[in-house]
Amino acid sequence: MALSHDLLRNGPTRLRTLEPHDVDWLMRWENAPEHWAVSGTVMPYSKAALVALCAGHQDLYTAGQLRWIIEEMGKPVGAVDLYEFSALHQRAGIGILVDPAYRGKGTAGRALQTAVDHAREVLLLRGLHAQVHADNPASLQLFASADFTEVGRLKDWTRTQAGWCDAVLFQKPLAPSEK
Repeated sequence: MALSHDLLRNGPTRLRTLEPHDVDWLMRWENAPEHWAVSGTVMPYSKAALVALCAGHQDLYTAGQLRWIIEEMGKPVGAVDLYEFSALHQRAGIGILVDPAYRGKGTAGRALQTAVDHAREVLLLRGLHAQVHADNPASLQLFASADFTEVGRLKDWTRTQAGWCDAVLFQKPLAPSEK
């Protein structure tokens, strides 16, 4: 099967690897306290740590994770992460963040579909999973509309400023496409 010459593009949305000039965007997103409950962060990242992340080589097989910047018309608007990668089991977790100013415009759906296609066609993964806070209807809808299946719920899983929150588990098998 021939791979597309631009596998990381879906209409106006493109995924690309981290670059050193992304540090300021990551500082904005990673250090926003409203995102900490989802990411498990409890304190801000230093600029030096994010510079090292952006400057480093991101290899899924050695780092166990991979991050892409989501661009809309060439402007960074979010990030997609593959995490908890298992080469043995050919699976990874997937998470997505879109800057609040760019939500509700279809960006997350296009970026998620692009990442799923890449995981299937290039990384040859067999499955993806996601963990979504039960009080995040936009993310629940995003994964459901991308044909992720809800496979469980972890009760009182995440402690937030507002109290305890359930986590909804999603799974998506990745059968090879018929192209």
